[in-house]
Amino acid sequence: MTQNKIVFTMTASPHKGGEQVFLNSIELVVENGVGGASFIPLEVGGTQAVLQGEIIADRRLVTDRALAEYLEDTLASKESIHLDLSVVLGERSLGECLRAA
Repeated sequence: MTQNKIVFTMTASPHKGGEQVFLNSIELVVENGVGGASFIPLEVGGTQAVLQGEIIADRRLVTDRALAEYLEDTLASKESIHLDLSVVLGERSLGECLRAA
């Protein structure tokens, strides 16, 4: 039996004061995933990163904000990584992601 997956696009930026470690944080997120989610980078810059993500479907994570909060909380509590995240469920083009950020 295969599990349904949620595909999403995540835009990340550093918390105030976290600019120096932002790129390292994004690298860790891409390499290790977060809370069961895996990522591929679409665009990574010094103050913003756009990642395509995938996570096993969970009825608690059915809104953009719920998924963003889950990922922020998991990063902070398990990895001590503090990022500001916005999430859009479904796949989007890179241009759409950058305009929405």
